[in-house]
Amino acid sequence: MQIKNIKIYFIRKKKYELSYPRPTFHKEGFVFIKLISEENLEGFGEPSPYITSPKKLISIIKKIYLKYFQKKKLNISYVEKLKKKSKNNLLNLILPAFDQAIYEIYSKKKKVNVSKILNKKTLLSVNFYASGGMFFEGQSFEKILNEAINSKKEGYFGYKYRPLMPKSNLNHQQRMKNPPPLNIKAIEKFSSKLRSKVGPKFKLMVDLGCRCQNIKQTSYLFEMFKEHDYYFVEEPFKRNLDSYKMLNKIKTKINIAGGENINNIQQFNNWNKKGYFNFFQPDTNLMLFNEINFMIGKIGHKKIILHNWCNKINFLSNINFAFSLKKKILVEKNIIHNPYDNFFEIEKQNIKNGKIDFKNTIGYGLSINYSKKNSLEIYETKL
Repeated sequence: MQIKNIKIYFIRKKKYELSYPRPTFHKEGFVFIKLISEENLEGFGEPSPYITSPKKLISIIKKIYLKYFQKKKLNISYVEKLKKKSKNNLLNLILPAFDQAIYEIYSKKKKVNVSKILNKKTLLSVNFYASGGMFFEGQSFEKILNEAINSKKEGYFGYKYRPLMPKSNLNHQQRMKNPPPLNIKAIEKFSSKLRSKVGPKFKLMVDLGCRCQNIKQTSYLFEMFKEHDYYFVEEPFKRNLDSYKMLNKIKTKINIAGGENINNIQQFNNWNKKGYFNFFQPDTNLMLFNEINFMIGKIGHKKIILHNWCNKINFLSNINFAFSLKKKILVEKNIIHNPYDNFFEIEKQNIKNGKIDFKNTIGYGLSINYSKKNSLEIYETKL
């Protein structure tokens, strides 16, 4: 196969009012690509919006395409081989978007969906947990309670929330570098009320956003989460191995989830050796399909919970991967309104009772809906 062209897109809301804490890309916009083969088959790919700024991301994608993809004859394992040889971190971070696009081109050639290219035998359904709970300090806890209650009614496996954020609402990179402190008493009071509202069997999770600062604070929180039977606590500490050494000094044990930022096998091996995570949370916008399969081969399906937080292309890439597996894994479902969802049309993908059933679409079953462009700033270039 040979790639004839690439189209690079950037979309952003012309006006975006921030009433609640939201992912940074809701305001800044995001980038995606479309590869076009000699046979005029198209494949979409979406890199993580947290790699760098949209402007820099577009520039890097152009360079990657011209050097590694333009007029190159390639097969379906081309990206995997390229990443294994590469020591360029920026290249490796963006290659998963090309992997997504190439798999879609191959699936369109075979007239099946992407999961069928990954594995001829697919699962019948994929289960989600509801991921929400993003509110500012001073806003009503009732909104989070209502989200959790509705998630239970809608059949989700469980519900994950975030502790209230300060109104400064630092962007993603700033929050990771300097996480805001936690209001322990407010979390405890809310957690008790939340568990009483959803009952004893519904799974609860919390994303602490790397905000735990010391052993005493963390021990108190873990004891409380254990009492309220949380399924996991996500990212209690900063994203480095030294920060997680704190776990060795905490007596209360609870399931820890992390690893959404992992982007290569070496990083996975380093974390896996330490045994800090009970659940790894890879994402197909940072890891190749075959890399996540490698992770599953090492630790098993039960220890993988797919991170799934960005836009429609990435969502479809993730669920196609999940459908392709031999056993079910749990998948995150962002239940927060995404201002870019209407820019895309999706075939036959309906979530019901907290799960999505397999549909025999071709490729990802996705197209651009230009009729919804009036509220958006759109950049499109073709090489």
